[in-house]
Amino acid sequence: MRRRPPPTRRGLILAVILSLLLPGLGQAYQGRLWRALIWFGGTVLIAVVVGRGGDDPTLALSMGTAIAVASAVDILILARAESRSRSGL
Repeated sequence: MRRRPPPTRRGLILAVILSLLLPGLGQAYQGRLWRALIWFGGTVLIAVVVGRGGDDPTLALSMGTAIAVASAVDILILARAESRSRSGL
């Protein structure tokens, strides 16, 4: 596994914002391309499935919001785990 430089606070905030805009974009910004593809692909897959279910925009919006928040939380959890492993805890 390749070591990444520790994310700065500004970079972490930007990654979270990018993930809230488009799940996977924040992961790509941090250089986690496989993780970015999984988040983005999952989002597209769910959008296709929900889109076939009818004309319920509330469901689509709530699913999109839940995925975006989960993607942003994923970035925060990874950043915390990396900082702990670097500090030796």
